[in-house]
This record gives sequence, structure tokens and C-alpha cells, in this order.
Amino acid sequence: MAGEWESLDADEAMERRRHRHWYDRLMMLADGVFAIAITFLAVDIAAPASWSGRFDVLWSQLAPQLNGYAMSFLVISIYWLAHRRFMAMILTVDAPVTVLTLILLGLVVLLPPATRMINGDHVYPASRLVYAAVVVAIGGVLAALWGYAALIAKVVSDEVSRPVRWFLLMLIVVTPSFFLLLTMTLPDPPLGAIPFVLVALFLIGWRMRLWVLRRLGASPYVG
Repeated sequence: MAGEWESLDADEAMERRRHRHWYDRLMMLADGVFAIAITFLAVDIAAPASWSGRFDVLWSQLAPQLNGYAMSFLVISIYWLAHRRFMAMILTVDAPVTVLTLILLGLVVLLPPATRMINGDHVYPASRLVYAAVVVAIGGVLAALWGYAALIAKVVSDEVSRPVRWFLLMLIVVTPSFFLLLTMTLPDPPLGAIPFVLVALFLIGWRMRLWVLRRLGASPYVG
């Protein structure tokens, strides 16, 4: 009888180690892909072919690229923070969570080339549409990941209440479209203005999210 209990304990320990291994490897992959995507954003910033030494000329040539860089940097950062937050609440990494994460990462690495498009062809609506489609698609996959884990498979910690689960789902669905609407429809913003607008939007949205979570009685680690 003791041998049977020891065998069951060993099997349970092995199962826990296996799930822990899957979780750790998936998070390592996700963090690496997000980091590479941000790195490629900086690599794509091209220095002027010739510079006379005047900083106003340098700024006029770099500002449009820095606008695109700042916008995509914030997009990637928001999605990385959201994915990290969701994964901190998910207890088990099963096949659908793994597949949806891989699809998410496959879309994230498309942001640098999409940013390059709007930097090179910012006056053409098609480039903006492609960029917007990539951003919204990433948000859609991340929403599917959280919706599956929190509402279908229910592999999320019991400390996360149902209202909080629905609020986080609504937030990740609405945020990408709202973000793009505010930043990409600005009527001829001054050079370099977009980064400041993005930072202001991020800080306002962050505080509002924390306020709602507190009202819903969410645990501190959810924020």
C-alpha cells in the first residue's frame, strides 16, 4: 500500500514538473520574441545619408521615424505587459494556450515591418490599414487567449473573480482599436508630438484600469 502511495506522489510530482517546464519554456519564448521585436524597431531607424550639422534638419529627418518607433514600442510594451499579467493568473498551460501564444508571437514579429511601412509610406492609407490590422489582430488573439483560459477552460486562479475576468477581456478587446483611433487620426501632428501623446494615453489608461480593478475588488497581483 505504501508503494502505491509513493508511486502516486511521484506521478503527481512529475506532472507538476512537466507543467512547470511547459510554462517556463513558453514564457521564455514569449519574452524573447517581444524583446527581438523591440530591437528590430530600433534597428530600422535609418540615420540621414548626409547631415550638415544643423540639428533642426536632423530632427526633421528623424522625427517621422521616431514617431513610428514610439508608437510601436508602446504597442509591443502594452501587449507584453498584458500577456505577462494574464500568464501570471493562468495556472495550467495546455495545448490551446500554447497555440494561441505562438500565433500571438507570430503576429508580434510583424510589427517591425509594418512600422517600416508607415515610416516609408505614411501618406498612403494602405500602409496605415496594414499596420492597424496587425495591431488589432494581436489584440484579438490575446483576447482569445484570455477568454479561453478565464471563461472556457477556467484554468485561471480562483482569486480572479468573474467580473474581473470579463473586465480584462473587454479591456484587451477595446484598447487596440481605441489606441489606433486616437493616434492615427490626429490631424497633421507636429513632428515628435506622437510620443508625448502616447505616453499621456498610456498613463491615463493605466490609472483608469487600476481604479476599476480596485472597485471590482481584484487582488493586488492582478493589477
